[in-house]
Amino acid sequence: MGVIVRILKANHGDCFLVSHESESSVFNILIDGGPSTTFKYGPRQRYSGALCNVLDDLKKKGQHIDLAILTHIDDDHIHGLIKAFEKPDYLAQMVKLIWFNSSRLITNSFDASEIPENNILLAGNSPQTSVQQGKDLETLLDEIECVRAPLIMAGQVYNLGPFTLRVLSPERSQLERLLHKWPTEVELGATSSYDNDYSLSLSEIWAEDKFVSDPSIYNGSSIAFLLESDGRKMLFLGDAHDQVVADNIKALGYSDTNKLKLDLVKISHHGSQYNTSCETLSLLDSPCYVISTDGSKHGLPNKRTIARILKVTNGKIVFNYSHVIASLLLPGEVDDFASRLEGLDSEIRL
Repeated sequence: MGVIVRILKANHGDCFLVSHESESSVFNILIDGGPSTTFKYGPRQRYSGALCNVLDDLKKKGQHIDLAILTHIDDDHIHGLIKAFEKPDYLAQMVKLIWFNSSRLITNSFDASEIPENNILLAGNSPQTSVQQGKDLETLLDEIECVRAPLIMAGQVYNLGPFTLRVLSPERSQLERLLHKWPTEVELGATSSYDNDYSLSLSEIWAEDKFVSDPSIYNGSSIAFLLESDGRKMLFLGDAHDQVVADNIKALGYSDTNKLKLDLVKISHHGSQYNTSCETLSLLDSPCYVISTDGSKHGLPNKRTIARILKVTNGKIVFNYSHVIASLLLPGEVDDFASRLEGLDSEIRL
């Protein structure tokens, strides 16, 4: 009984299943789906990934996804979900309600012209059917009569089943910046840095650390929210911009002297130094700060983020891939700080 958070192994992406279990019912929230390999991988996608395994488990139990949240358009958050929608016996049959600020929803909300290039295309069921010949996600959602939430923006509060969700990001102005053709994953990756900062010592980082904000308008459009149930509070930050999150936490009445007490924080953007500041961390009081990545892309997590969490909070930093930890501390730092970094092999029960 209670709340269970499954932090799935989603390679360099995000994929979470939050379940509320009572004696009479279960309510499941799926947050993102990682890259495509989180669902299926290998030749002809013959092997099941972590997301596929979880969905198979839910199907065996006769359960559904009561709410699916696609936080934003980046491949490492939504492509696993897209692949699961392409298989007719998975999400197309399982999802009851979806949050997704799609291009069509955004253009409709701003009375702008539709941008067909931004439509998410799904491959058909036949191996001979190309993606271009398949239907788009919006059409599928209409066909399966999946309930669509309106545009999700900061300040909104939703009561769904046993959960309350308070939206902290994005702001309306951030969504307005998406009124253009979105770049492909290749185009997005072309400007990404792959360097890491692991050769720096914690003391060096603390001595000269200055926060610089993430400039990506796509990360800025990410849905971030406070999730509450049965007295438990969790913060899921997607890839959201730090200042927007901080401002909206403060708007709820929290400060560095009246901290938001939480059971879990999902750190923004896989531990990027551009998405987590000491200012935001000073507003939070949690025993657990989760970073989701296998460390294979973009030099993430940044050690600067690790240093900030270690300095400002008393909580542990939890990784869904234990091997990431070894590179983050220099030999002289292990004795003092290794106990604050922990690998996660299974779910978190709250």
